[in-house]
Amino acid sequence: MEENNLIEPLPDEEMHDEITSDYDSGEAETRFGSVTSSVGGHVWEYGRRYHAFRYGRYYLPNDEGEYNREALRHTMLKDMLGGKLYAAPIGPNPQKIIDLGTGFGEWAIEIGEEFPSAQVIGVDLSPIQPHWIPPNVQFVVDDIEDEWAHANDFDYAHFRFVNTTLRDNDRTLRNVFENLKPGGWIEIQDIYPRATSDDDTIPPDYALGRFYALLEPVVRERYGTDIYLMERMPQLLSSLGFVNVQRRVFHLPLGEWARDRHLRLQGGLFREIMLEFVGAVAAKPLLEAGYEREEMDEMVRDVAAALGNRRIHAYMPIHFVWAQKPPV
Repeated sequence: MEENNLIEPLPDEEMHDEITSDYDSGEAETRFGSVTSSVGGHVWEYGRRYHAFRYGRYYLPNDEGEYNREALRHTMLKDMLGGKLYAAPIGPNPQKIIDLGTGFGEWAIEIGEEFPSAQVIGVDLSPIQPHWIPPNVQFVVDDIEDEWAHANDFDYAHFRFVNTTLRDNDRTLRNVFENLKPGGWIEIQDIYPRATSDDDTIPPDYALGRFYALLEPVVRERYGTDIYLMERMPQLLSSLGFVNVQRRVFHLPLGEWARDRHLRLQGGLFREIMLEFVGAVAAKPLLEAGYEREEMDEMVRDVAAALGNRRIHAYMPIHFVWAQKPPV
């Protein structure tokens, strides 16, 4: 396992049920099963927009604010990999790639441009991807936790910040295993949300820690998800039959406190991403769990203050895990 280490710090609304659509309505058939015209809809709640298909499965919004957060995250993750889109050794000529939980589709579009001979499929609950895309890229609205048609024909399956929002990773990853070609690769990128510091500058009441302490039981009990999944992801993949399991961990600064200019830039991006995430979660799941809006507004302000405090030298790990289906 590779790991990068941080070094020197710097010196001192109401609910709405309106459904709108970005896509034409109509029946569709996908490799994941039948879907109805509801796949083209959106639901507005608490001032944010959410998916209508399989409503309530995913607790983050799909609106412009979330697009901005995902765009920043895409930039940050590419920068972490030196401009690359993936860490797995997928070779120079993959012919069938699937992006599971593709979101706004930026990764799928760029991987399609990098490998123009490959067929790229992006799957998501929301129809929020652009219409003008490379000819080898296709977007499908469906639920990646459903049973797949077993084709055993994918060279590479990609997840990014998806698995910690799934209810049944065992089933989903088993479906990936069955649908990969022998020798095909899976890659999972996600956060392990425990803030740490090397110099004990994180206070006992650190606001981001308090936020995750609120969030974890809510999403576990209401959505069935495990935000700390990445700690055991290599073992899970091995138990499902994957081989050549590798993990690379990046420790990203929470804010612009690092002395190194590059880490400081990454920390600034990470701060904005985390602030948008905290605001999005405070907008729906925590309110639905019974917390008051004023309490959540105060939490968002506290997190913003903590991430802007350069005397707190906190970082959080992002895990890149990849593994291979055994070759024949």
